[in-house]
Amino acid sequence: MKKLFLFPLIIVCLCGYAQAQTPAKGADQNSISYTDTKGIMYRLISVGDMLPRLFINDKEISRDQMEQYAAITGKLQSELFERQKKQALQHNRENEALLGRIINDLVSQKIISSPAALTSLRLDINGFVVNGQKQSFDLYKQYKGKFITSADKVYRFNSN
Repeated sequence: MKKLFLFPLIIVCLCGYAQAQTPAKGADQNSISYTDTKGIMYRLISVGDMLPRLFINDKEISRDQMEQYAAITGKLQSELFERQKKQALQHNRENEALLGRIINDLVSQKIISSPAALTSLRLDINGFVVNGQKQSFDLYKQYKGKFITSADKVYRFNSN
């Protein structure tokens, strides 16, 4: 009977304790850190659908102890997910703006007659294709230099 009463009490305490924390967000998009009012630092690393890893004062908590920290990990995962969602929306807005600039450049260089004339586009580290036609190496170099900022950067458009 004591165990049944004690477990919910611990969860309630941890929930209240987790809400009193102040965030200290790091640069890594897959981790989040918090330091509570007592100076205890919690760091959660969560990548995709893999099991999260929790560190308390830089010491990793074993998988079998994770349930004890369910309230803290739940709160941290929720905040991390919200941060990742905001970053993804910002990234999408930036990519749409850059894609608009690419399309405007294509129109101004008379590669397409208007934005409506564009049916497909792909610009990446390997080449430049507009409306199914591979573009010249010189044009590719120009657009690559202006818009490709990393090896994994890809711009795609398909009107279908």
